[in-house]
Amino acid sequence: MVILPVRVWGSISGRGDIDSSQPETSSATLDKKKDQRLSVPSLPTFSLDSILSSSRIMIVEGISGSGKDTFQKYLKSKLRSRDVYDYSEGDLLLSWNQRPIKDIFKLQVRLMRNFIDYAADIITQDAAAVFLLNRFHLSTYTMGVTEQPKLEREYNMILKKLQRLPTHVFILQLMEGEIDSRSLHPERGTPWQRFKQHILKREGFQDFVKRNVLLQNAMIETAIRQDIPFSILRLPSAPNAVMTRARSHLAKISGDTRLNSPTLKSLQRRRRDQDII
Repeated sequence: MVILPVRVWGSISGRGDIDSSQPETSSATLDKKKDQRLSVPSLPTFSLDSILSSSRIMIVEGISGSGKDTFQKYLKSKLRSRDVYDYSEGDLLLSWNQRPIKDIFKLQVRLMRNFIDYAADIITQDAAAVFLLNRFHLSTYTMGVTEQPKLEREYNMILKKLQRLPTHVFILQLMEGEIDSRSLHPERGTPWQRFKQHILKREGFQDFVKRNVLLQNAMIETAIRQDIPFSILRLPSAPNAVMTRARSHLAKISGDTRLNSPTLKSLQRRRRDQDII
């Protein structure tokens, strides 16, 4: 799996391959050709082995087509010596074909509330246990809570519990030029095409790519504010990028996690215009 180290808020710096036999670091991330190895002093160290050994709840987030299923399988193979509790996005009520169901966001938050308590009990009782989740809190917030602000109080209570657990979030990212081809999903057939049209109409967008660009930015902005360690990476169809952000005093969560960013405001405004909220 190929990755590019990226400066925090900065530009692409180099290229390399993940080598599971040794730690991955920002200065050698890991292409063995010396002329391609670039030192990035300000980049936080990204060591997948270190993340997997220190985290007990790992969440894979991203927009449609970003490679969540592929990366989840990769992580599961790396965690084969552990007791892996593996959940798909459908298991967590976050699949695309569940979104049109009435009150699905309310059900998601209720499930999250019970699920996080369950996960905390398991990792307390079993030192080898690790949870691997395909979508969770970021998807619930950016696609659900922003539509139904009445859910935000309960969501914040869940988030505070998640913050206290050894959690790491992997946010898979696409370049804008990749989004159209990566979100085609021909295997999903006509229901997927109908779903995309449903979402465009519901959220007030004319273009699925622009909608996903906005959603992707909203996920990253939300992750920054929520103060849970996360990494941003891209899977191959283009060179991969990886960025790791540890907990920071600059990203402390407040009592109200509603973002004041232009991205979230734009997303919320479109939904209000469509009488969603």
